Amino acid sequence: MCSTTKLRVFTALDFVLYGQEPFKLISVQSSTVAVKVIDKKRAKKDTYVTKNLRREGQIQQMIRHPYIAQLLDILETENSYYLVMELCPGGNLMHKIYEKKRLEEHEARKYIRQLILAVEHLHRAGVVHR
Repeated sequence: MCSTTKLRVFTALDFVLYGQEPFKLISVQSSTVAVKVIDKKRAKKDTYVTKNLRREGQIQQMIRHPYIAQLLDILETENSYYLVMELCPGGNLMHKIYEKKRLEEHEARKYIRQLILAVEHLHRAGVVHR
């Protein structure tokens, strides 16, 4: 999204304990989720974030596809936005490539197929991804 984001992993219990104000409980109860934390002060410097965060969040909550991480909720405090997302336990593709230095052809084929299917799904839903 932008360079002002961090990714942390929480359990639903952490949402009750974390921060200075209570969060609403999310529907994943005891599941582990990924939370993208966006600092509002730093995000104000990025006009793309301030203009599009809510709209993109609404779109992402509507999209359902096995190769697209599901956005479960958007939480907001005085200082931050929290994008609560489905946790993909395998990590991200860039990290995997960085660790291995290269992918075998059959692995690359699998990931390219998944990317194409995900982008095709977004296009059919009227969402253009750059």
